[in-house]
Amino acid sequence: MLGLSAAALAQAQTAAEAPLQRVEITGSSIKRAQAEGALPVQTVTREDIQKMGVTSTEQLLASISSNTQVGAVNAAQGVGASTYGLSSASLRGIGASKTLILVNGRRLANYATDGTTVDINAIPLASVDHVEVLKDGASGVYGSDAIAGVINFILRNNFSGVEVSGYGSGTKDGGGGNTKASIIAGWGDFDSDRYNITVSADVGKDKQILGSQRSYARKAWNDNGLRESSATNSGNINTFDPYTDPNAGGVIPHRLKSIGDPLGNPLSDNNGANCAQNGSTFDANTGSCRYNPAPLVALMPEVKRANVAASLRFKLNENNELFVEGFHSQQKTITLAQPSPYNTNFLKDDLAFQKADVYPAIILSPSSPYYPTSFLAGTDSAGQPVTVSYRAFDGGNRLHEDLAKLSHLVIGMRGTIKGYDYDVAYVHNVSDVSEVTQDGYQSQLALAKLLSNNNAFNPYAATQTPALAAQIRATNYNGPMINSQLSNDALQARVSGDLYQLPAGTAKFAVGGSISNENLNLNPSAAFQSGDIAGYGAQALPLSASRHSSALFGELNVPILKELEGDLAVRTDKFPTATSTNPKISFRYQPLSQLLVRASYGRGFREAALPELFNPQTFGTSATFTDPGTKTSGQYTLLTGGNTELKPEKSEQSSIGLVIDPVPGLSFALDYWKINVSNLVTTLDPQLIMRQAFAGNPLYTGLVQRDGSGAISQITATNLNAGGMKTEGLDLDVRWRIAKTDNFGTFNAHLNGSYTSKFDQTLPDGTVQPSVAHTIDANGAPLNAVSAGGIIFRWKHQLTLDWKYKNWGADLTQNFQSGYYDAARFDSATGTDAVHVGAFSTWDAQVSYAGLVKGLNLRAGVKNLFNHKPPEAITLGNYFQAGYDPTYYDPHGATAYVSATYAF
Repeated sequence: MLGLSAAALAQAQTAAEAPLQRVEITGSSIKRAQAEGALPVQTVTREDIQKMGVTSTEQLLASISSNTQVGAVNAAQGVGASTYGLSSASLRGIGASKTLILVNGRRLANYATDGTTVDINAIPLASVDHVEVLKDGASGVYGSDAIAGVINFILRNNFSGVEVSGYGSGTKDGGGGNTKASIIAGWGDFDSDRYNITVSADVGKDKQILGSQRSYARKAWNDNGLRESSATNSGNINTFDPYTDPNAGGVIPHRLKSIGDPLGNPLSDNNGANCAQNGSTFDANTGSCRYNPAPLVALMPEVKRANVAASLRFKLNENNELFVEGFHSQQKTITLAQPSPYNTNFLKDDLAFQKADVYPAIILSPSSPYYPTSFLAGTDSAGQPVTVSYRAFDGGNRLHEDLAKLSHLVIGMRGTIKGYDYDVAYVHNVSDVSEVTQDGYQSQLALAKLLSNNNAFNPYAATQTPALAAQIRATNYNGPMINSQLSNDALQARVSGDLYQLPAGTAKFAVGGSISNENLNLNPSAAFQSGDIAGYGAQALPLSASRHSSALFGELNVPILKELEGDLAVRTDKFPTATSTNPKISFRYQPLSQLLVRASYGRGFREAALPELFNPQTFGTSATFTDPGTKTSGQYTLLTGGNTELKPEKSEQSSIGLVIDPVPGLSFALDYWKINVSNLVTTLDPQLIMRQAFAGNPLYTGLVQRDGSGAISQITATNLNAGGMKTEGLDLDVRWRIAKTDNFGTFNAHLNGSYTSKFDQTLPDGTVQPSVAHTIDANGAPLNAVSAGGIIFRWKHQLTLDWKYKNWGADLTQNFQSGYYDAARFDSATGTDAVHVGAFSTWDAQVSYAGLVKGLNLRAGVKNLFNHKPPEAITLGNYFQAGYDPTYYDPHGATAYVSATYAF
């Protein structure tokens, strides 16, 4: 939000030596003089970025009030989930797939293992000049799939000289330190020398933070019954329930009828006095020994980044230029988690057991010296084989590494011919992502074969004998899991200029088009395809898919009156199975220099991404929840994957707002927005499916299968078109120059906030789920819109107080979010009484000084100045982290940093 520019423009018009310069604004193809257009665009300058003290694009976008983690992922969520290091943005919470990420107005490749969205951390932050956030969706310029809006990163160019920067930080509570260095160099002045070459590079490292380093994240449960997310420990026994009938060949196969009935854990007696014997802890919520993984969970992974960017501009003549621009980024994410768990529920879907004709269980036989004879005495299982759970401490902590590369190249020509502006370019993008395991991931089949009926195996000890421990470690698979490449190539062209003179001014137009080709090759290793690697939960199958698409668009800007202009854009997108034409119309009315009124309406369209359509359907494991049928808590077999029958998403969005400069130095903007999405491409939450099926809802009963004992054997949660999504709210932007003095400097304040009044998702059966500031419905079921993570806050803002005096500067920033209703307490009798989490805020402070040496700018600051701990959160069981919600709280806590920039 820039505030009104009319007064400045009027002054410029009075000076012949200062003609108006037409510029391109995100959201339009027509160059114009007005800095404040008909669409709401928030601009974050390079100075703003430096004041934030951020070192990644993810951290930067966290400050944008219209951005949320609902429908997106962050680095922390990759711990325990197969995100492969992806970080994404989701404007309005509608989804990362509907938030268009651009660099210099051009698309990037979607993340290769995800295929639906861009990795925002791949954008070289050190090369960014400013960021423009278009908060109005379905741009006719960039694509009708920009339903939620556009985030456009403008890189630095025409730079002359050399600038080097360094950054270092440390946290009060340990871990999470960060170092970063960058350099940018430029040769030639484009205007006077006819050319410019700008090259930049940066490297950085973020150290990991472990749960053991944060008091609020050291335990996976709270013994007062508030929350419970403890994990599988060694020694839990179930009945051994094999098939006893021969197959057609007369052979009794190694198959299980069910996972068996739970019999308990012998160490749990006497209030768990002996729990520590096998590395577990007594859980007062369940009255049993449970494993506490929290201390070993990485709250933030270790990340290493390196980027290089370059641009070349060559002036052919005064009006035309050739240009080449692009960047290459590389990010390595190293993630640590607790040792792998084993129980029959995890193993039963591993196809490797069927192929090897081995029971998918670790069997403890009566001949074992560790068989719990006295514990089972008097039961039907006495003297019978049982299955036993196991936590593979001897296999080591799980450790894996993701390597993500992104290449972006643009070659083109632009300029003016006979008064018309044009831009023609070829764009090439490649995302390459791979993951390798380094420790702690065993072959489930090999480990089960080793431990089943092995009299040396003691499930009631934390570690085994040295000989058996060595054999367990030998079952580890250390090697590649997946490599995936996604590329797209496009030819783009557009022409814009004056069309005809009207009484109120000149009508302007733009026309353009593009053709593109997208290719995806997802190549899991043989180990991943087998589905036999512990901790991965499912097999992954290869996928090779491609498609061509094309688009045509036109835009017309008409001055209806001297104070009123209208803008009409129309875009047609064509895919192999769908074609759609969508309009966008907006108005800009400025009756006074201090008042601007704007409004827009548009329709959008998004064809499902290649993985959403074609990902092979495979079995995995759900989060932990309680089955209302059996009243037992556990993780369940989940069938997930693509759906070739998906329909394109369609949308309508509208906005109306005003910008007012009531007095000099004060400007505020208020914009109302509304977005409706139909045919929403999503997956249904497994717990929602299970609850609806148990209640007898016919649309869900076929999605849940149970075995002969009544236990859930499978939940189907493949991609589908849900009913839709409706959201609306207000954006507020206030800028106030409090005082400007000669002796004390200039004082400013800036407030940027978003209020969400509605966020409703309609399910396939027509059920409407209001989801603002809630995570569960009135029946205690997870709200599907937020079931994968994140909160739709009713209000979120960033308030900055700024002071400048000569070479000094200081900033104080508040990051605020309103309260919300979390899940129900673990010990809730009904499971419907959502726990309220209060409003939360942190304060950041920074001081800068530029008077030491010419060209040197020093900054020092503290993020989360008061080391405000997060509110205790229950969450919906989606995260390895416990005790807080990692989608909105940064576990770095109080973080002091220093940075220096020297230009010469």
